[in-house]
Amino acid sequence: MIEFKKLIDAKALYQELDKIWVAKGMTFFTIDYNGKRVSRKYRIGGWKDRLMSWHRLPSQLLRVGIHHLLPLKNGNLLVVVKRKLYILSSEGKVLNAWSEFKGNKPVHQGVCVTPEGTIFFGEYVLNPNRDMVVKLWRSVDDGMSFEVVKTFASAEIRHIHFIKWDVYEKCLWMGTGDYGEGNRECCLYRSEDNGVTWSLIGQGSQDWRAIGVCFTEDALLWGTDAGSCSDTVHFIRMDRKTREIEVVADFEGPCHGCASYRDGRAFFSTGVEGGENELDRFSRMKLLVAGRPVNIWQLEKDMWPLILQYGVMRFPLGSDQCDRVVFTTMGLKGHGETVMIEK
Repeated sequence: MIEFKKLIDAKALYQELDKIWVAKGMTFFTIDYNGKRVSRKYRIGGWKDRLMSWHRLPSQLLRVGIHHLLPLKNGNLLVVVKRKLYILSSEGKVLNAWSEFKGNKPVHQGVCVTPEGTIFFGEYVLNPNRDMVVKLWRSVDDGMSFEVVKTFASAEIRHIHFIKWDVYEKCLWMGTGDYGEGNRECCLYRSEDNGVTWSLIGQGSQDWRAIGVCFTEDALLWGTDAGSCSDTVHFIRMDRKTREIEVVADFEGPCHGCASYRDGRAFFSTGVEGGENELDRFSRMKLLVAGRPVNIWQLEKDMWPLILQYGVMRFPLGSDQCDRVVFTTMGLKGHGETVMIEK
């Protein structure tokens, strides 16, 4: 049985073999796998944002803080805060600030950097009336400028859920949601030309509604995000050769996190967001064993309202390069915003 321990009160944003990038409010730095800080502290944003992010409760309510961090090929850093993306040098100097996108921020796996260094950024907006155009952005100059590479017309989708590089097929995958007539907004797309063109792989069912995917040599794996609709939450396997999907198991709540590792393991987490399909108020960690997800750890939602923070376990980006499991607990009893690590 895998056991976990607390490492630090913070958010884990990106994981490397020898260090983890973490954030507290508008400050970020790296720690080693024992929790010791091994870099300088970087600060970003104005004093108002720093003040509002000082305590995790107002920070979570107002969505203030650092939401994404990705090291770039040229040594610079990409940092996303509320309604703004920054490119910083390794010394912490702001080289570019970009805010043309819609929404507060992308979802957790809504930003990626390809092995060649291309940045992709997917818009995530509430879009309740489906009257907004949603865009996928791309940068080929290390974040110094961005261009639109795909546009979804109003009423085509609600928002973009993820954009992710596939090391096996050497391509990009993108997922969208949430509903629409016949579940038309739930889509999985694939691009093999650096985002210039996209092929629609699947659509029209809540089983295509994912917040991220895990890759194996012969399949794509995901949990559905169908916690607030009449469909059951499923764990899905898509065969790479046939592109056919199979419902492998049911989940107790919407899948809010997934991560695959260099040693071949894959983990998934369910969240608590108050949806009709949730079994209870527990967030669960699952390990893929012989092709099926097995519960290995769980925590109950804390006392704070869901509007403040869903109860979730989220994995940092970069896990596919690493062997040790790291994740952040948020909105859970005794684990309000805590970096956890495999013992």
